[in-house]
Amino acid sequence: MHDDAMPQSDTAPREEQHAIALQLQQLARRARRALLVALASDTHSQDAMGELQVADEALTEIAELSSQHDFVALPELDDVRRGVDRLACQLYQDGACDGLGEAEHEAFLDRHARALTALDGIGPITARRLFAHGISDLDQLRELGPDALDDVTGLNAATLARIRTRLAEEAK
Repeated sequence: MHDDAMPQSDTAPREEQHAIALQLQQLARRARRALLVALASDTHSQDAMGELQVADEALTEIAELSSQHDFVALPELDDVRRGVDRLACQLYQDGACDGLGEAEHEAFLDRHARALTALDGIGPITARRLFAHGISDLDQLRELGPDALDDVTGLNAATLARIRTRLAEEAK
């Protein structure tokens, strides 16, 4: 056996890792292509919404695949997801969801407002209301400031107090 020759037992895992890397690359290209089309589309068009969905599904597949393999590390994935959710929020603000049925509308809000539920005290309903107001992630919520929360439609005094308390605790 030559020194360069790889033992048979090492070949299989490397081939599997290579196959997974190729699959991740293909998914990333699909997400990138869809995002570029969505960004170039008229923000009121169904094309933009459809491409956003393609990108979102590809990112979900990437997250699922990478979580199944400890050799895959994708720290940028959260940033990309945040960008997709911000684009979704912009499309929402521009009226791209106006033609959706109630179930599709709620599913869209739930899918793209989910990052907000990472703050203790924000559930799905509050996340939807914040998203509808133009806030799609916790960074935007923190930047907004506690007094600006009064402008968010549908948040009662208890919810506002809870969010303000959690944000203040985080800032410490």
